[in-house]
This record gives sequence, C-alpha cells and structure tokens, in this order.
Amino acid sequence: MRITTGRRPIDAAFDGSGKAWQSPRRTRAKPRDPDGPRTCFTHTTPTDGPYPSLYKAKKTMEPTALRVEYDKRLPTYIRASKNIREAIELLVAGADIPVLTVLARVKTFESFKEKIDRKNYDAPFKQSTDFVGVRVILYFPKDVIAAQALLAKEFDVIESADKSDLLKANEFGYRSHHLLLRTPKSWAKTPNYRGLENIIVEVQLRTVLMHAWAEIEHKLQYKSSVQVPRDLERKLFLLSAKVEEADDQFQSLVEDVGEYRKEIALKAAKEGKFDTTLELNLDTLKELLVFFYPTSEPHDVMTQDLFDEILKNKITLPELVGYAKAFKAYESELKKMVSPLTAAAQLSYALDVLAPKYRRHAQYSNARNKIIQALIELVRKSASRSSGEPTA
Repeated sequence: MRITTGRRPIDAAFDGSGKAWQSPRRTRAKPRDPDGPRTCFTHTTPTDGPYPSLYKAKKTMEPTALRVEYDKRLPTYIRASKNIREAIELLVAGADIPVLTVLARVKTFESFKEKIDRKNYDAPFKQSTDFVGVRVILYFPKDVIAAQALLAKEFDVIESADKSDLLKANEFGYRSHHLLLRTPKSWAKTPNYRGLENIIVEVQLRTVLMHAWAEIEHKLQYKSSVQVPRDLERKLFLLSAKVEEADDQFQSLVEDVGEYRKEIALKAAKEGKFDTTLELNLDTLKELLVFFYPTSEPHDVMTQDLFDEILKNKITLPELVGYAKAFKAYESELKKMVSPLTAAAQLSYALDVLAPKYRRHAQYSNARNKIIQALIELVRKSASRSSGEPTA
C-alpha cells in the first residue's frame, strides 16, 4: 500500500486494525556528487509481521544451476514420455477407440527457460506442468470424448479443460481437450513406471482436423487474433469456422453410416437371411461378412481390397450371397488347411472356388493355389455324389 506524507510516498504494511505494523526503515545517504539528488533513501525489507511476502522478492535459479537440474531430471522425463505414450496407445486400442497416432515429446531446455522467464516462475520445476507432453490424435469429436473419459478412469487427473469452452459463441479458433495427469500410485509397483508417480504429464486430445488447424495456425505464428492483420482476420476466422463445421459434419456422417449398417444387420437377424435387394457398397459387404462369418475377425484393408476385386469382376450382391451360402459346407475343410482366417479371407476363398471369373491363379502363391485346387476337387466330388455319378 502507498502512503503519501507531504510530497514523498512511503511504503507501509498494515495489520487487521488498519495500523501500520512496521514501516521500512529509512536511512539518509550522502549524495554521490554535488550535482546529484540532495537526498535519497534506502529501504530495509522487514522480516516479520503479518504480511512479510509483500516485501519478499522472487528468487530464481541461476541459468547454470537451472541447466544442471534440468539435465539431471531429463532421463526421467524421457522415460515418462515413452512409457506413458505406450500406455495410452494400449488403453485406446483396448477400448476400440480409433486413433490416428499418439505422439510424445519432452520440453527442451531452451523452451523451458523461455517459459519461466516469461511467466516469472520462482519454483520452475514445480510450476511447469508440461515437461512431458503427449498428443493423441483421433478421428472424430466423439472419439475425443471417449478418450477423455478413458484416461480419467485410468490415470489420476489433476486438471481437465476443453479449450473450446474459452471461445465465445461468435469466436472460432484453437480447439483441443487438455489433461494434466499422473500415473496411479499402484503403477509404481511395475518397473516401467517406478519413479514416475510424481511426474505430471500434459495430454492433448484432438481430432485430425483440430490438429491440422493447430499446426497451420502455429505455422502462421498467430497466437491470438490481435496479432492478425485486420484485412486477414475475417479470412482466418472463416477458415476456422469451416474446419469446425467439417469436424461436426464428419461426426454426423459416421453416425449416419452406423445407423445404415445397424438397419441392415437388424433386418438380416430378424429375417434370417441377407437382403439381396440392397445396393452393393463397402458397408453392405461389411455387414454381409458379419452375417456369414460372425466369429471371424474383421479386417478393413482386406475387406476394401476384396470389394475392389468384386467390382472389377462384376459380381453382384445376389451372387455374393449365393457363393457364401454354397461354400458353408466346405468352411470346416478350409479351416483345416488355413487358420486363422479373417471374414474377408473366407469369402475370398469361396469366390476362388465357386466363381471361375474371380479366380486369379497367376497372382497367387503355390500354397494358395494348392488349397484352392483341393477345395475345387471337394466341390466336384460332392456334386458328383449328389447327382449319382461315380467319382474317380
């Protein structure tokens, strides 16, 4: 608090009664030269009283000592970034949350030093919470919500914040969900996490489009709208709005696809047969595979390749259903020769055996061609028995 006595202000601190408990002692010093100020004052900081922090200057570590301490802690930070990134990868995979990638980094000394100078930290190793950073890039906004709930369940969360909440209704810009977390104490029982229980990790959860926007914004080096030239501000806001709208539209699209596939599956389950009047597309093929091979693992890449071959060979959906039904009698024999098999692989074998126009002998290995020929022979013998013709 500032008190003015006469023309010269004096610093003082007060207790609850409004009385000054101790003013800084003033000592008169001699002028340094005849032309200098006639009088100057030096202040002695009080060390007791109700509010000593009013006069306590912040102490910061010397740069050399700061670097030594940083280098001492660095191996632990590196180990934390690696192990926690791997833990998050396993957790999201186990929860069937689709993720593009999980990235991790340790804050460089130069970045750390710049931050503590800018924020005037007096206990930098306690006040900095982003030595270890993990970025989880997901596909859709609902995946971000699912990942946030999962990490909140598995880790000890210190802070959770959605950066979108900082934007006003008429504002667009950086969007991401940030978490500050620690590994649970129980994890310290395992060697990988021993000694990491007190390390705070900053986790950023973003969609692909959120990540793209943040990277482009970083490249442009605009940290806030006040830094943007007025003529370009409207264009930047418009682009940000389009990115946010695209995120919402992609989320809507994936939900529509889910509903479309759900309707196909429910109808097939209710009627006990697959609807052959449907349009043949990748989603109907996926549901056909689930219907005919419910216990087999799905494989997106193999299913996409299979769909392309089906279109190339002009095989219709009714034909596919017919081949899948006809091959049921030989699936057990196939599994004796090849195991395990994905759903797409089983239908592919069915087409190789039953659909001559699909067969691609020249592209196959000798082992696959032998399996196909063995199955073709089984089909021929079965057909001969059914017709009453003798078999060789």
